[in-house]
Amino acid sequence: MFDYQHFISVIMSRKLISSAHSLQLVPVYNIIHFGVVRSKVVIRSIGKPDILTIVPGTLKPGDSKNEDVYTKKHTFKLADVSQNKTLYLENLKATPFVALYIDETGNTRVSGSPDYPLAFSFEIGGGLYNCTLSGTGPGVDAFL
Repeated sequence: MFDYQHFISVIMSRKLISSAHSLQLVPVYNIIHFGVVRSKVVIRSIGKPDILTIVPGTLKPGDSKNEDVYTKKHTFKLADVSQNKTLYLENLKATPFVALYIDETGNTRVSGSPDYPLAFSFEIGGGLYNCTLSGTGPGVDAFL
């Protein structure tokens, strides 16, 4: 007889499941090397990425396939609405990005590429910034 309880406990001890988190945005103009081999990315950049402190539990990565193209739409929320932060976010809207994040199982994922960058947008509602990274690409988010 197969012991499902033991099987689940072994799986859970190896991979802690949580929500996606730790979002970093790398401007495409800072990337000096980017390559994908199967599902693995190699990326090198100059400067530091924009590290966004998102509201915990709000990062929702999303990929949907339509024929041979994947549409990427990652949503998340930011707190502390202010004039300075709004100006900072307005500046992000003008920059194409590659995003790095930790997925639900603790793997670092890479979304977008220099050839298929993500665009940033936001709205203010309910005392929070409702943000979206969107774009298209030839495949699902790769692993770092």
